[in-house]
Amino acid sequence: MIPQIDQYLSALAAFDGIRGCSLVESGSGLVVHSAGEVADVEPLSEAAVEFWRIHERLKGNFTALGRLNLAMLAFQDGWLALTACPADPSLLLVAVTRAQSVDWNGWLKHARTAGPFGRVPVHA
Repeated sequence: MIPQIDQYLSALAAFDGIRGCSLVESGSGLVVHSAGEVADVEPLSEAAVEFWRIHERLKGNFTALGRLNLAMLAFQDGWLALTACPADPSLLLVAVTRAQSVDWNGWLKHARTAGPFGRVPVHA
């Protein structure tokens, strides 16, 4: 694993309320890397990609709302969050949380500005 990606995911997984994070290839559902305390982060992340795929198929119905920033899925014992990596939209960040008491604005800002996937390439 590339140390830069490991550090990036470890920093995201260390946010208050986050139990684990994964970097997942959206097309295949393959977990590239994961970090955090929850043992089930990889299978949960693989399964969560299906929610993203549903949005991709139906996104034309949501154009009035703009681009999807963060998909949140609330379950009885925790939450899942999915967001695309800005520099490579084929990669998703998936977070598994304890509860809804996460600073999502702070987490999302960090996810989009730090690490190897936080820089959006400049197009000429």
